[in-house]
Amino acid sequence: MFKNSLILISLIAFLFSCEKNTPSGTKGLVFSDDTIYFDTVFTTIGSTTRELRVRNSEKHRIRIDEIYLAGGNDSQFRLNIDGEPVSRKQDLDLEEGDSIFIFVDVLIDPTNNNSPVAVSDSIIFRCSDIVQQVQLLAWGQDIVLFDNEIIKSQVWQELKPYVIYNDIFIDTMETLTIGEGTRILFHNGGSMTVAGNLVVNGSFESPVLFASDRIEKVYEDIPGQWNGILFLNTSKGNNLSHLMLRNAIYGVQMGESDIVNDMPDMKLFYTNISHSSVSCLSVYNGAVEAANCIFSHAGNYCIYLAAGGDYSFIQCTISNRWEYGFRLTPSVVVSEGPVIPGGLTDQINLSIINCVLYGDNDSELEIIPLSTGFSGDYLFDHCLLRLDTLNASFWVNELFPGVLINKDPRFIDAGMYDFRPDTLSPLIDNGNSLYISTYPYDFRGVSRSIDGNPDIGAYERVIGEDR
Repeated sequence: MFKNSLILISLIAFLFSCEKNTPSGTKGLVFSDDTIYFDTVFTTIGSTTRELRVRNSEKHRIRIDEIYLAGGNDSQFRLNIDGEPVSRKQDLDLEEGDSIFIFVDVLIDPTNNNSPVAVSDSIIFRCSDIVQQVQLLAWGQDIVLFDNEIIKSQVWQELKPYVIYNDIFIDTMETLTIGEGTRILFHNGGSMTVAGNLVVNGSFESPVLFASDRIEKVYEDIPGQWNGILFLNTSKGNNLSHLMLRNAIYGVQMGESDIVNDMPDMKLFYTNISHSSVSCLSVYNGAVEAANCIFSHAGNYCIYLAAGGDYSFIQCTISNRWEYGFRLTPSVVVSEGPVIPGGLTDQINLSIINCVLYGDNDSELEIIPLSTGFSGDYLFDHCLLRLDTLNASFWVNELFPGVLINKDPRFIDAGMYDFRPDTLSPLIDNGNSLYISTYPYDFRGVSRSIDGNPDIGAYERVIGEDR
């Protein structure tokens, strides 16, 4: 009798023990990931949240005695287990085929280090004497944080990323200089307003980055994550060289729509402005010189020019395919009309040379004159254009010398924003060679004279290049 009681007790223990319910060779708890990895996490700000699914793969219930962070209360990782924010949870019954969800984030203390620092821990799952674990790994990066601040003249370097909350204002008569390789990352709703002067000194090897602070790869080409950069009418002598600007609403906006009696100015070289929910570059009565630049992926306009000004675009690629709905506007719009009723107007002088302007609309260019006609001048020289010439009132043959109309530019991979020409591209050698001496290198530093005439667009074809 006593012997039978021992057998019964042992059997009950077997049925209710996770260790006994998970015999050798079975899966037991199955995890959606064996490692939860966080890309660079900015100190003091915290990470996005990752999800871990824990499933019972057995044909019977499993008792989880304990789930906890190995680092305990000192861990920089944080858990939410089945809706409860805790670092430890005990006695969970998981029925056959059922799952629980654990949400993980991390808040890293400042490291006083310019380089990212690895932070690790693990989530421990104990079922009787069976122990399983999921690794946690993050890279912590110290930052320089600005929040609604007025900036005097200073230099920003690449040692630590600069993270912008709300707006930073570069004061009148002050200059913000940004060195090569510097990263300026904007939180949702962040912006930069320039009343003074902005100088960006990137390089071919180390461009400057303006982007969202959601730095995970999946967010890289998502538009509208921050507001953009606004240059007020008092802003003069701006020079942006080797700049990558992405994920904004307005990208770069110059001039104030209700003040057009002063002319701000800017030079853009080797600059890529992409993934903007409204526009990449919009200017009201300004002066812009852009060479070897890329303007792409915008919800309305890649380039919008209004209310007068002087504009030059040479060896640029303007390409627009929009997958977030119907885009009813051309990629490039030039309007001499007033921005506001009764506002001042002035003539627009525009030259677009050796540029490609293409997209998924039937026509990607619109020039809107005053009611009395276009008072300025425009010239499209040796360009490739997506244009409905039959319905374009501004189409005049002599103002479009050497152009290619409605030919597929044959980019290597437009869907991945790779605008290099492929082997059969009509862009190859069809540019005007008069500008080689002024702009001898393409967007990534390749010589324009490598094979005779320059190619149209920001990139020069290199033999052997592919996707």
